[in-house]
Amino acid sequence: MNGFAGRVHLVGIGGEGMAALAQLLREGGATVSGSDIRDSSRMAALRAWAEVSVGHRVENLPDRLDVLVYSSAIAPGNLEVQAARGVPRWPRLPALGAITRGRDLVAVVGTHGKTTTTSWAAHLVATVTGEGGYYVGGEVPGSPSAVLGQGKPFVAEIDESDGRFVGLTPRVAVLTSVDTDHVHTYGGFGGLKKAFATFLARAEQAAVCADDPVALDVARSRHRALTFGFSPHADLQAVGAEYRRGKTGFELHLRGKKIGEVEAPGPGPHNVRNALGAIAAGLLIGIPPRDLLPALATATRPRRRLEILEENGYLVVDDYAHHPTEVAAGLDALRRGWPDRRIVAIFQPHRYSRTQALAGAFGAVLSRADRVVVSRVYPAFERSIPGVTGREVADAVRQAGGWAVYRPTLSAALDAAAEEIQPGDVVACFGAGDIWKLAREMARGLSSGS
Repeated sequence: MNGFAGRVHLVGIGGEGMAALAQLLREGGATVSGSDIRDSSRMAALRAWAEVSVGHRVENLPDRLDVLVYSSAIAPGNLEVQAARGVPRWPRLPALGAITRGRDLVAVVGTHGKTTTTSWAAHLVATVTGEGGYYVGGEVPGSPSAVLGQGKPFVAEIDESDGRFVGLTPRVAVLTSVDTDHVHTYGGFGGLKKAFATFLARAEQAAVCADDPVALDVARSRHRALTFGFSPHADLQAVGAEYRRGKTGFELHLRGKKIGEVEAPGPGPHNVRNALGAIAAGLLIGIPPRDLLPALATATRPRRRLEILEENGYLVVDDYAHHPTEVAAGLDALRRGWPDRRIVAIFQPHRYSRTQALAGAFGAVLSRADRVVVSRVYPAFERSIPGVTGREVADAVRQAGGWAVYRPTLSAALDAAAEEIQPGDVVACFGAGDIWKLAREMARGLSSGS
């Protein structure tokens, strides 16, 4: 475990990435403890095998501590982090890099599509080779979020939010997209692009989405990167995509030659790209296409990635999308998969800074739905910004020609949506906060089809 045996304490253990890291530590033989600012279902699950506390206090630290790991959401002055002076203190991503040292790291990076691409790539590797580990920043039905596993391959979702990903050295890097998110970390969009370019340069091999011109530009200095997408110039190309509700079929061409038929276990063009990224990862670690393609059809979508909660006269869908590009991809997938249905979208903006910067873009995208209800901003770890609410997004929807209302609470948003829903509608809940609670309540309320 590269020095991570013994007693390891995780500050921010309730976050998806930290909880997954805790699982890797546990499998490696460490005794795990941790804390988070609020309780959650994930914290409840961790209590089955770890000592976890709600709130950050010095007394949460065990008497004997070998390593402390902290989330990027943890402030530098955190009491537990400060009290652990004298023991190794690791940020999350460098800790992951240390844990996986000596493995063949397949790192999936990019602004959009990381979780699905990672989970599908991990499924392909495990199904075909019977070995390998993985680390996914989301929940995958029927599987833990992380498995240390055996053998050399290790597939990991690597986020760019705090800038530390550039210190990793993967065998294979898969770049899904480059968009305007977390730019404050890099001093602007140019800095973000430079960071992705630096990361690709550290990889032995790389695959890049050919449909994203910015990603292609970032990879320009990377010689012989494998490209994938719908583009006729892509090395790995999807041809003749057919959208069948929750699945998508297409022909796969490699450098102009058809090599097989693929069924992607998700709707919409963005899931075709996710499937191509996963296949590209498998090819670059040496798995033959004839083994990869059948295995993809048995993969599952991660939770909250166009997750269908109910289909009984209404289609209730829960999606993690919290950036205009992601919301647009979700709406496009629903239109293509269920073309004869109206879409009622319920959106919870995520973070005040993102809402302030992108309210107009969110409005333009959401106006493509038939009805839109916008709720309060989910702050994550940010403080509120005066004058920034979900109302600005609703106003932007109307300015773009759509129908929208703003409601300041999730319960009020649920009531407003219920007034607009008609039998046969798609009810799509978008957001990275706690809107999943509304989605599940909506699914229960509509389960009778009435």
